[in-house]
Amino acid sequence: MRQVDPICHPDHPGASRQHLPGLDGIRGLAILLVMFSHFIVVGHHLDTGSAFSRVMRSGYLGVDLFFVLSGFLITGILIDSKNSPHYFRIFYIRRALRIFPLYYAVLGVAWLSVIFITPGDSLRLKGQDSLAWYWLYASNIGMAVKGNWLASPFWVSLGHFWSLAVEEQFYLVWPFLVFVTGIKRLERICVVLVLSSPLISLILLGWIGELATYVSTLSRLGALAAGAWLAVSWRKPGAWQRIRPNFAPIAWVAGALLLSERTILPELDFLEPSVALVLGGAAVGLAASGAGGRSRRFFLESTVLRGLGKYSYGIYIYHHALKPFWIHGLWNPVIVPLLGSGWPGTLAYVSVASAASMLLAWLSWNCFESPILALKSRFCYAPPRGLGSDPGIRKAD
Repeated sequence: MRQVDPICHPDHPGASRQHLPGLDGIRGLAILLVMFSHFIVVGHHLDTGSAFSRVMRSGYLGVDLFFVLSGFLITGILIDSKNSPHYFRIFYIRRALRIFPLYYAVLGVAWLSVIFITPGDSLRLKGQDSLAWYWLYASNIGMAVKGNWLASPFWVSLGHFWSLAVEEQFYLVWPFLVFVTGIKRLERICVVLVLSSPLISLILLGWIGELATYVSTLSRLGALAAGAWLAVSWRKPGAWQRIRPNFAPIAWVAGALLLSERTILPELDFLEPSVALVLGGAAVGLAASGAGGRSRRFFLESTVLRGLGKYSYGIYIYHHALKPFWIHGLWNPVIVPLLGSGWPGTLAYVSVASAASMLLAWLSWNCFESPILALKSRFCYAPPRGLGSDPGIRKAD
């Protein structure tokens, strides 16, 4: 979804922390999974409920991976900057420079498309389907109110913006919690949120329904908190060394459970959110710990995955926003007549739409996002007042 920039002040404690290239690979892997899950369903070959179908449609679990990664990176920035002057102002300005321009540019194009291309859409995009939900980063709340996916303009699909709403709502609360909470108490809060995640989802499921629960910020707190707990532990060398050897076996067990549920044991699907959370946490832990040797360098730290990670926010925005164009400009008039709607056509569609999304994200990064991101150099975290040791670890309750 989006890349978190390093703290830029050279004297700030967070600036000395090494860059973790494996996390770029995690981000790249996550966007590949999400993009594949959205594109592979075009031919409707996976509506059978078979084990193969369930496995092929598992790419949406990349969203869970994004949330764990976001919790890790954002919490790390907040801990490292906790005692810095202008903690809140700089955090929110830097976040706004990263996420608002592209988000609102695409939303503006969607709005203009209604005015100038498909004015009939204005009759649909009212009331519960108002675009105001998107302008306010509240589309997931709008879905809960409506009880279904919100309508989008004909030429710009906005359904995937729900996950960006979740992250924005997380940003509104988490910096304050980190600011007023000592490191030990923050760690306990993260553990409580992770352990209570299944119960929270169960309560929401009975209260607001399946879709609203799926897109709810409350149901995603477990994944965000798992990443936050890893960020806290990473800043406690003794604790990190104790938990570090467990990431690989946990990842293998969680991966095996998830594969079993998606294939031979579908009756265990109620465990999927918890298993996905654990697997995502273990994957981020592995990347952050630098474990894996050659396999890590070959896979997570590969040029391809790290490159995809760099442009992942743009890829996430564009690949699904342009779904109407992919369908009406690529699938229906080009691929189906040439290759048919079977698997050859579907795989061609996945390849071409994915490549086009990546190219568009690359152009967007270089021509639009990067010049705006350069402004972040004007809003760097200053060293904390009375800097001694790491402020995030110094305070304990």
